[in-house]
Amino acid sequence: MNSLDDQMTCLLSPKSLVIVGASADYAKFTGRTVKYVLKYRYPGKLYAVNPSRTDISGIPCFPSVKDLPEAVDTAFLQVAAKAVPGIIEQCIEKQVKSIIIHAAGLGESGEEGKKTQARIKAQIREAGIRVVGPNCAGIVNMTQNLILSPIACYEIDDLPVGRIGLISQSGGLTGAYVSRAADRGIGFSYVISTGNEMDLGVSEFAHYLLRDEHTDVIAIFLEALRNVDLFRDVAVEALNRRKPIVVLKVGRTEVGARAAASHTGALTGADAIYDAFFRQYGIVRLETLEDLFEVPALFCKTKPPKGRNVGIITTTGGGATIVLEAAAQAGLQFPQPSDSTIREATAFLPSFAAKANPMDVTMSGTGGGFKKGLELLIKDDTFDMIVGVVGTSSQFEPHLGVQPIVEVCRDAKKPLVAFCNPNAADALRLFEKNGIPSFRTPESCGRALGYLVKYGEAIDEFTWKRGQRQTPDPDSPNAAKARKILANAGHILNEYDSKRVLAAYGIPVTREQMTGDVDQAKHAAKEIGYPVVMKVMSADIPHKTEAGVIKLGVSTEEALVTSYGELLEKAHRFKADVRIDGVLIQEMAQKGVELIIGIKRDASFGPVIMFGLGGIFVEVFKDVAFRVPPISLPDAREMIGEIKGAKLLNGYRGMEKMDCEAIAATLMSVAGLSLDLGEEIRELDINPLIVYPQEKGIRVVDALICR
Repeated sequence: MNSLDDQMTCLLSPKSLVIVGASADYAKFTGRTVKYVLKYRYPGKLYAVNPSRTDISGIPCFPSVKDLPEAVDTAFLQVAAKAVPGIIEQCIEKQVKSIIIHAAGLGESGEEGKKTQARIKAQIREAGIRVVGPNCAGIVNMTQNLILSPIACYEIDDLPVGRIGLISQSGGLTGAYVSRAADRGIGFSYVISTGNEMDLGVSEFAHYLLRDEHTDVIAIFLEALRNVDLFRDVAVEALNRRKPIVVLKVGRTEVGARAAASHTGALTGADAIYDAFFRQYGIVRLETLEDLFEVPALFCKTKPPKGRNVGIITTTGGGATIVLEAAAQAGLQFPQPSDSTIREATAFLPSFAAKANPMDVTMSGTGGGFKKGLELLIKDDTFDMIVGVVGTSSQFEPHLGVQPIVEVCRDAKKPLVAFCNPNAADALRLFEKNGIPSFRTPESCGRALGYLVKYGEAIDEFTWKRGQRQTPDPDSPNAAKARKILANAGHILNEYDSKRVLAAYGIPVTREQMTGDVDQAKHAAKEIGYPVVMKVMSADIPHKTEAGVIKLGVSTEEALVTSYGELLEKAHRFKADVRIDGVLIQEMAQKGVELIIGIKRDASFGPVIMFGLGGIFVEVFKDVAFRVPPISLPDAREMIGEIKGAKLLNGYRGMEKMDCEAIAATLMSVAGLSLDLGEEIRELDINPLIVYPQEKGIRVVDALICR
């Protein structure tokens, strides 16, 4: 079993398994797993370990793992945390191939638990055994009738088998997914709880489900990614295979973020990085628990539409309006029907019925108006997708709106989805049985259409972005120049040295000279030309404006001499033992739009690129966009368009359009620098970066690198 896929097959489709800590009492937690394995008729060899019994419900029972008659594929450990290390040793001795640890109280329970988990991890790695958990709710493979979990939702009879592969870092929530989805007739191919992810985690299971023939969509409840590189590879292949990945990522708020020397470090929260990563790789980020089975069910039943135009037909105007608003917030459009559609609708709908979009048939639906209107919208080329909204009648008179949707859907050549009364359980199951995506709330219906459209666009965009993404080149001449500068610098580079690193990558910086005394400063100012800017260079003063050690618009030699002494005095007042590298004499840059570009090194994702409006208000407005290198030129252009301040760059109210292509090129250079230099740069701020009108370029006015 060398390949990851072979190992995962052994775990998820075992030919033999043992339940360690099994109980004959089905009322107990440890008895439920036995009950469900038998209830769903697991087809492989089955053993149990319980020193007090020789048989549990017909399953051969042994005192210990060592006493099993064979080396099993999978062992499910339902024992207290303190017993786990000893049983792991028995599993290694017996050459068990994979282990699922249900027990809590290890890595998440304090220093002693962490140490124990670390010892187990070292043992299983040496033995070549793959482990799920600890602190997990088990695994379920509906395609193989394997329910290896004690979660009570598996009491449900006739659980539907579906084509959604679910991976969850929360064990307890798996019951909510399964029971709520089953109520709608929505089923899963796999339900996998990963727990502490001591060994196998979300990335490894996603890698397996990507190739699984029984799974069309991968759904993930995520707290944090532990193997970003593998997950990135999975996401790329998923786009190539047209197999959607949808994620409900918790932790949008970041409490107690680490203080950072740079603006980038202060602004880059973990959730913003996840957002950027998901956007880059076509991963659909969901908002609610209900989304986690409704949206995958939608993706299983229909392909993305050709465009963003939505047509709505409804029996309830209010419900349709909520669907429309939610979809509009997702960027979808609602054009009016074609003239021919309106003419035909007018022939059979009463005067009080709306023939527009939404088409509100109201009570006229009782005469077959709903079905006729739905057929008109389906054949109208104006629309790329259709929503049927059915009110209270979906529960009490399904023949009015529900049945027409079912009938029309059979011949529909474009996506058709439904929203109906959430209490209309029979209608929702009927939709599911007939392959019609349905939703319990109008908001989720509108959002889901947005997800579907954006996923389709992500596939198209990724196809032509893929060839433009960068590759690291740590041995490039640019990297060699930058490393020479970094080799002679401390943990925080002053502005002058930081800009020299940027210049090594061809990024335009201001004309400037470092000076060690007044005479050198006077000479530099003459060469550069007045007026000039004067700045004290010190790694001890990362933010020069706050310390008052910067002087703008110095226009004469007399003013320069006076300012030189004043600036040094302010630096010493700011910090008595300040280390001063010199005074920078810099050209006075012309006015333009001030921007910020930055790098932050994230523990999971590596370098992250930030872009936004710059200057002193960057942390006030926080109008920024992020990407995880490698990036493409289209990625860079998208970053520019994502910020609210993009209007200022595109000629807002008669202003000149700024040189956005120069910004994009700079973003690409910074991203390349971050990949080439790797961990040698922890944070970078270019702030401000001044951009000028089209074809006039950009200029780095200030920069800070932290190592």
